[in-house]
Amino acid sequence: MYKIIASFGAAAAVLCGCSSADTSSAQEAAQRFEAAVADGGGTACALLAPRARDGLGPVGCGTGSPVATLPRAQVASTVVWGDEAEARSTADTLFLHEFPDGWRITGAGCHPRNEQVYDCAVGGR
Repeated sequence: MYKIIASFGAAAAVLCGCSSADTSSAQEAAQRFEAAVADGGGTACALLAPRARDGLGPVGCGTGSPVATLPRAQVASTVVWGDEAEARSTADTLFLHEFPDGWRITGAGCHPRNEQVYDCAVGGR
């Protein structure tokens, strides 16, 4: 289990000046990831940020990978703060970062432990 600290709030979304294109791109990346997880998880690894993928260790995305055990749910909402984003579904929360080649998942299968700390099944460090 990994931890991620969420140091942002709803007010940040109002103040960040993020365009709807940023939110749209982040939401599309989160939806692609959720669809890949629902299809078995193999292609979901290509959508992970390098650090999240490396954190899977020797099991990687093979059989028994934490990616294969992630909940399958549709993205309900996405909020962007600069180059960071949070996508929520009814089952969990995803965290994303915008890299030069697009949005990547930095934390998946995340559930709040308290107001600022999330425990994530994948990534989240």
